[in-house]
Amino acid sequence: MRHPRWLTWLGGALVMGGATLLGTYFYRQHSAETAQRGAAEWLQHSAQRQPHKNKMAGAIPRRLRRGDVIGKLTVPRLRLSVMVLEGDDGGILRIGAGHIPATALPQGSGNVGIAAHRDTYFRRLQFIRPCDSIVVTTPEGTSEYSVTQTEIVRPGDISVLANAPGRDLTLVTCYPFYYIGRAPKRFIVYAKKIA
Repeated sequence: MRHPRWLTWLGGALVMGGATLLGTYFYRQHSAETAQRGAAEWLQHSAQRQPHKNKMAGAIPRRLRRGDVIGKLTVPRLRLSVMVLEGDDGGILRIGAGHIPATALPQGSGNVGIAAHRDTYFRRLQFIRPCDSIVVTTPEGTSEYSVTQTEIVRPGDISVLANAPGRDLTLVTCYPFYYIGRAPKRFIVYAKKIA
């Protein structure tokens, strides 16, 4: 039985479209892995040039540009580890977590804001609990934070990034975690510095 010509064309178009989407996905995965590996190597090399002690208190802040490596964020209980880069735009969040500009840096004082996508690097935040440890390692040293609470807010609520007692680190991602499309809310994790 002979198929109509348009069915053959449609089948070919669907196969090509699927192959294109799959190729794009693998390209983005490879780019993100390469960026994460490069950032980790840079951090390790920078740490080797520093004396082996935590010198956060007396650190002179670096002048940062978009894409510069801030450090590594780790949540040990969740086995979450991601390199953090300066910036919070789509290009940065495709390859890692992003330090939200105009928020504090780990070596300074104030509220450090870090964002990442809910369907990549911050997927495991859905399981975070109060008192979980969060470690941020930078060339200037290591800071440890303890989770105080989580909250769900509207996307435009920037008050979550304000300085407040016990709010030294704020993680931001979209919510709900398994929502398809542009998520309507934001999942916020607050943590206080303990070391």
